[in-house]
Amino acid sequence: MKLIEQLRLPYLLKEVKRAGKVEGRNETTAEHTFSTLTLAEYFLKLHPKLNATKVKQMILYHDYVEIYAGDTNLLNDKLREKKYEEEDIAFKKLVKELPKEIAKDFTKAWKEYSLCKTKEAKFVSALDALDPMLHSIYQPEEWREHGYTEEKLRKYKEPRLKEFPKLMKFFNELITELKIKKIIPEN
Repeated sequence: MKLIEQLRLPYLLKEVKRAGKVEGRNETTAEHTFSTLTLAEYFLKLHPKLNATKVKQMILYHDYVEIYAGDTNLLNDKLREKKYEEEDIAFKKLVKELPKEIAKDFTKAWKEYSLCKTKEAKFVSALDALDPMLHSIYQPEEWREHGYTEEKLRKYKEPRLKEFPKLMKFFNELITELKIKKIIPEN
């Protein structure tokens, strides 16, 4: 594979569609990565003991596997069951196709993020859970279309946030705002 093709490979994230909408079209994984990095810029200042470089690098690489595996909606149980297997296949393929200088960093970041044992990996996972909520806060049709409720949000997102009280507080503020705007039903 030529260097041009290798370096162009991550650009395919601009084409991977997610559930969220941007001006009537689906958000891309590249846009999600950008907005998650933006959240990190803010929340890292509230968590100064975290390794900011490691967090940002993990965010950059955390969804590279979607180039081949695609995005999986949180509420789609069938797709979620196959997600990890498909992502592992995608990971192995990407490591062979990316320039070795990127593949090395991608491998390190992806493994740390996947294992989710370090404080930084848990932080990235928490930001990854918050981003779609903030992205869609003024898009009530998206919430209804996908059947989101407070109960489902808490079930799938809260475990990823509980270790970070400041992120948990923001999550609860988002839930309150969603209920005030009648975007999600009261429990």
